[in-house]
Amino acid sequence: MKNKSLVTNFFLIGIIVSSLVVSPYVIDFTLISRFITLSVMLFLTVFVMYRQGLSFTLKLDLPLFSYMAYTLFCCCSILWATNTAESIFENSKLLLSLIVFLLTVFSLKLFPAQFFIGILKFSVVLFLIEFTVGIIQFTDIEHLEKSTLYELTGLNGHKNLFSSFLLLNLFFLINAIFKLSKPWKIAAGICIILNLCVILFLKTKAVWIGISISIVIFMIISVSITALKKIKFKVNMYAIIAGILIIANVFFLKTLPVIINKGIEYNKEVNAPDTKTIRPELDDERLVLWKKTYHVIHQHLIKGVGIGNWQIHYPDATLANLWRAEDLNYTFQRPHNDFLWILSETGLIGFNLFLLFIVSIIFLLFKAAANITHNKQLRYEVILCAAMIAGYFSASFFDFPKERIEHLMWLSILLGYSYYLITQHFTLNSFRDLILNKNVYMITGCILFFITGIGLIRYKGEFYLRKMYHYKNQAQYIKVIETCKQATGFAYTIDPTSVPISWYSGNAQAAQGNYGAAIEDFKTAYRLNPYNRNVLNDLASAYAFNNNMNLAKKYYEESARISPRFDDPKLNLAALYMKEGNYKMANFWLHALHHPSERRTNYQKIVDINLGYLH
Repeated sequence: MKNKSLVTNFFLIGIIVSSLVVSPYVIDFTLISRFITLSVMLFLTVFVMYRQGLSFTLKLDLPLFSYMAYTLFCCCSILWATNTAESIFENSKLLLSLIVFLLTVFSLKLFPAQFFIGILKFSVVLFLIEFTVGIIQFTDIEHLEKSTLYELTGLNGHKNLFSSFLLLNLFFLINAIFKLSKPWKIAAGICIILNLCVILFLKTKAVWIGISISIVIFMIISVSITALKKIKFKVNMYAIIAGILIIANVFFLKTLPVIINKGIEYNKEVNAPDTKTIRPELDDERLVLWKKTYHVIHQHLIKGVGIGNWQIHYPDATLANLWRAEDLNYTFQRPHNDFLWILSETGLIGFNLFLLFIVSIIFLLFKAAANITHNKQLRYEVILCAAMIAGYFSASFFDFPKERIEHLMWLSILLGYSYYLITQHFTLNSFRDLILNKNVYMITGCILFFITGIGLIRYKGEFYLRKMYHYKNQAQYIKVIETCKQATGFAYTIDPTSVPISWYSGNAQAAQGNYGAAIEDFKTAYRLNPYNRNVLNDLASAYAFNNNMNLAKKYYEESARISPRFDDPKLNLAALYMKEGNYKMANFWLHALHHPSERRTNYQKIVDINLGYLH
């Protein structure tokens, strides 16, 4: 038993350290450092299990099968992903989540009190640390406005991520009141009050919705639990879950697109120039982003574009009506909706496997609650699990928490705990037994070793990319080329704004007069992100320099299609047609420009003269 307890202790330490570690030497202070830490700690945990020869049996039932099948399908999506590096990284995060889930179940089956009490105590400490960091950040804010609230990130990378993590933390704080000793109960109670105050203060509406749904579901199930116990399900459980999945598919494929279009139209009517009251808070950006995500979904409906590749493909729907993307060169890495994110990247196959896992967990929690008659507190605990899972995923409908390691880790603990409660109070049919032995641990250890290597490659990439940005601003082109080479690896090829690293190198090569090397870099950048407007524009310029005018026009036109308000490719097309003497086409592209410039004025004068408009 001591050997098994050692495994649980290693796992607990891994959760604790991975929730806190940060690194100031990379672009994202939390993501990569926590990714590496978690993979290392899980490797050590599995290594201890291997050395001690521990054996553990799991029933391959519906929830476990759907979770494993979803993870496996996501891993397979590497085969058709445009950018394999991003797909490898996202799959690594999914594998870490699955291993945390399985280790949670393992620890709860063998040492439920030791593991869960440890998690609850740390959740109290973790909130206090998050709260303290938030207070320090708050004192640094000079003027409290809506925009400055984004400076409050706690130990997370973004205000909304801070708020959604507090929502997850709330589940453990509530449990701490009922399961810990008196001093910890008091501390947990204070933390709950402070937690809710911070969530209100941060004004993340998605989390407000999540909490509201959690409360409603908890109240409905609690009130109707007696009726639930008397229900005699005449329909097979699998048929009920299948029905829920069908409804969900109809909603996401048919109903939601209509709602999005009506929302965009409503905002246009309310904020029309001739209306007396403009409501700037009705921002179309998220709705437009969702609409463009459906373009990706419909283009790759069955198997998706490959996990981690939404950021590559969504500009194919054009950047029109995303003014920050067009005029401020802002980029999006996620669609601000985890469900659409999964649907676009894994298609109907992956999306339904994911839904099957979540729906089966929530549904079985309801049934487990109905089966618990002897322990009222335990029944409410089971209901709380269902309510918090539903609330969390309601919040993720408007946000992107699945991006972050701490969210994935603590969500996996919540799901693992829920699954443990289900198996303790409800008998599930299983397809077969899964025996976790030394061979399985050896394979898992190899996977974790590989994942750790992925993390180190990305850490090195961000470290040198940070330096590259500095050299780029200083116009030190040789240093830019060197650091780009050092940053690039098979698991790291694009920067956090979805721009290929080779694009920066290509521009530096061109600035040095190395046009042959520049065009090779731009070709590489195009292969890694074929829908980036800057990559397309510069690749076209490289072809124009080499007198390949047909390809130059092709890529200039594609760049202009993707970003209608991006004037560079249109000016370049005008220049090409002027050089050919085709002033009508040159005039066409000049009239398609959106911004005034000296270059535009000079070109227009030349075109007007040659077309006879000026004498």
